[in-house]
Amino acid sequence: PEIVQAVLSGRCDLGLVDQPPDHPSLTAEPFAREPLCLVLPNDGAEPSWQQLCRLGFIDHPDGHSMALRLLGRRYPGQRFAEIPARGFTNQIGLILAPVARGLGFTVLPRFAVTAFAQQAQIRVIQGQPEVIDTLWLIYRAEWPLPARYLRLISALKEPLSAQ
Repeated sequence: PEIVQAVLSGRCDLGLVDQPPDHPSLTAEPFAREPLCLVLPNDGAEPSWQQLCRLGFIDHPDGHSMALRLLGRRYPGQRFAEIPARGFTNQIGLILAPVARGLGFTVLPRFAVTAFAQQAQIRVIQGQPEVIDTLWLIYRAEWPLPARYLRLISALKEPLSAQ
C-alpha cells in the first residue's frame, strides 16, 4: 500500500508491487515472474506439516502472503495460523540467516534464495504445485513514461529474463 500511495501522490514515478492495484489512475504491467520457494535448514528433516509447526516461521514483510499462497497449495486443509512465528526481519539479505541456523523456515522468491551466500546451510524444497509470484510495475496512467524510464525498465528486466 505504501508503494501505491507513493506513486499516486507523485513521490515516486514507478513502483514494484506484488498485486496489481485496482485504481484508475495507475497502470500495472507484469514485470517479473518468480517461483516461490519453501526454505528450511539443511538438517535432513522431512518437510511435513508437523515439522513446519515445530520449526516455526521466519517472517518478513511479504512472508505471510507468500506463505499462505505456497503452503495453502502444498498442504491443503492445514492452517498457517498453527505455525508459530520464530522471527521477523525486513532486510532481504538477512531473512535466510536464521533459517541457516536452524531457527525456522520461510518462503521467498527464488532470486532471494539464490542470492544467499550460505547455500550449504539451507534446503529448498521442490514440490508441486509450483507457485509463481508476479511482480507488477506500476506508474501513473495519465501520462506516458519518459524514454529514460523505459531504458531503465529494460535494463532491470534483462537479467531477469536470462534466468
